[in-house]
Amino acid sequence: MARGKQTVPSYLLHKPTGQARVRINGRDVYLGVYDSPESRAEYARVVAELAVHPTPADPTPLTPGRHQVSVNELLLGFWAYADRHYRRADGTPTNELPQFRQTFRLVRELYGHTPAREFGPLALKAVRQKMIDTGWNRKLVNQRVGRVRRAFRWAVENELVPVAVHQALKTVSGLQAGRTDAREPDPVLPVDDEAVRATLPFLGQVVRGMVEVQLLTGMRPGEVCQLRPCDIDTATDVWVFRPRQFKTRHRGKARAVAIGPRARAVLEALTPAEPTAHYFDPRRTVAEFRAARSAGRKTPRYASHMARNTAVRVATPKREPADRYTVSSYGHAVARAVERANRRRERLAGAGNFDAVPHWHPNQLRHAHGTAVRHRFGLEAAQVALGHERADVTQVYAERNLTLATRVAAEIG
Repeated sequence: MARGKQTVPSYLLHKPTGQARVRINGRDVYLGVYDSPESRAEYARVVAELAVHPTPADPTPLTPGRHQVSVNELLLGFWAYADRHYRRADGTPTNELPQFRQTFRLVRELYGHTPAREFGPLALKAVRQKMIDTGWNRKLVNQRVGRVRRAFRWAVENELVPVAVHQALKTVSGLQAGRTDAREPDPVLPVDDEAVRATLPFLGQVVRGMVEVQLLTGMRPGEVCQLRPCDIDTATDVWVFRPRQFKTRHRGKARAVAIGPRARAVLEALTPAEPTAHYFDPRRTVAEFRAARSAGRKTPRYASHMARNTAVRVATPKREPADRYTVSSYGHAVARAVERANRRRERLAGAGNFDAVPHWHPNQLRHAHGTAVRHRFGLEAAQVALGHERADVTQVYAERNLTLATRVAAEIG
């Protein structure tokens, strides 16, 4: 039986020179010292390019000059710039840095040792295919391909690569729905009221308060995490919260969240001692957990036991609770509560004999609030309550929005 044609070229040794080589279209391409990490990385790059373009063009020959930096060096320089640039007003890094880190990991795996000036459209498409193979959805792949282009645009701006490199990368079009192997992102739907009610009993007072406030006000998860008394105008019955950081702040937009009586009652129950402290403090959650565990212990609190516990207790634990929740820790707390709710249902009804509480995340609370407002007050009220405004909106229009948002909060928040 005839052997089928091999589609992936083999990683071979060129004995006279000790170089690794791969044969493509009848021509040997040398990869570097055999079995070295550099040659393995170059082999992975060649194979990745063949996956998206079976007949690659001859590589552009290197010419002496200043544009000889490798992709690794380019990404390292951009990372230093990004670490300074993508910062909030208080100096904390934005969520862009983790996105760049995950994106660049794949680029470095395939093209880290490649000269940056040779990174062209085929290379970018190979990286994109690697992203698809990793399981990222179409929208995320398009966003991260854009981040790769952003790094090369910075390199052109700083004369590390020719401008033609970035111009060539711009010719790679984005993935379109239904015309790619990349999976489609799951839509962010409003969380069902029943799922929230089933989860609340398994949340501590602090995180339960976060869920209730977010559901009543439509805040983003990052906004509810940063709530402090000093950031809220309490001059009227409907409070107004102006977050220090929010999604569109860098675009010059304003953000004001109206807090109605029901949400205000939740906050008043969690008011910290200091106005600059956060309403939702993880240290309260830890203290609540320890108090419940102590109250639920079955053995008596013998003096000898307490003395021993005091002696062995770590005075300075490696990980102290933070003074505020993050979007990630908030989401994890909700996910754990859903798991606990389902374990309880399974214990009561038996495996397979119960309706599981669907997993949900805090962003869905914002969508649920928007849906409720739109149903009751109309599309414009939902847009206002969620803070969706155009960048060129006038101050008069912003004031009208706040007035309408205040009326909405007074009635349902």
